[in-house]
Amino acid sequence: MDAIQGSYRTRVRYGMLALVFVNVVINYLDRSNLSVAATALSGDLKLSSVQMGFVFSAFGWTYAGLQIPGGLLADRIVPRILYAFCLMMWSLATLSQGFAIGFVSLFIFRLATGAFESPAYPTNNRIVTSWFPEHERASAIAIFTSGQFIGLAFLTPVLAALQYYTGWRGLFIVTGVVGLVWGLIWYLFYRDPLEHPRVNKAELDYIEKGGGVLSGIIRSANKTSAWHWPIGSKY
Repeated sequence: MDAIQGSYRTRVRYGMLALVFVNVVINYLDRSNLSVAATALSGDLKLSSVQMGFVFSAFGWTYAGLQIPGGLLADRIVPRILYAFCLMMWSLATLSQGFAIGFVSLFIFRLATGAFESPAYPTNNRIVTSWFPEHERASAIAIFTSGQFIGLAFLTPVLAALQYYTGWRGLFIVTGVVGLVWGLIWYLFYRDPLEHPRVNKAELDYIEKGGGVLSGIIRSANKTSAWHWPIGSKY
């Protein structure tokens, strides 16, 4: 039903999920662009297969090693700020790969990409837990997770075309710029449930009664109620 006690229920949560979906697509574009560029890149920079192995591994080292710190940050920093910062920083690291002059610089930029992407999925889960009741949460997670497969399956030909027309350096620069622009869009449009100007009380009640964890402060004429994100939450 779209109404609770006669009040129309907004569906702002689906718009927020769409923003997260795009975040995930960009996240995986910036992971996979090295695979597209590898042959041309290794030839131009004269990198051995061993060096390329280290470059490919660099992302995973920092990404895996910083998952727990990334989760702690997601518990303590609001998604609007944390995601915008991380997205723009990993996009800047991606863009910088287009200016790499050798193994060391490329390796460092890949380490940075993995480091700044590490809070992404903990933040995704926090957002879904804030915006969705429990009975819709699994579907919401499935939708944003599908972004990684869309990024890999459908946009890999786009990356290949970018490399063909702009070279491997242009590939990293374009994908990095896309992420920087999207980071700004995210900051402008994302809000937590209690801060979003378009969400109404009916939708907030629906989320909260369904087990959603609202965060922040909401004020009405009669009272002020506060919801605090639980530190250490697994979501």
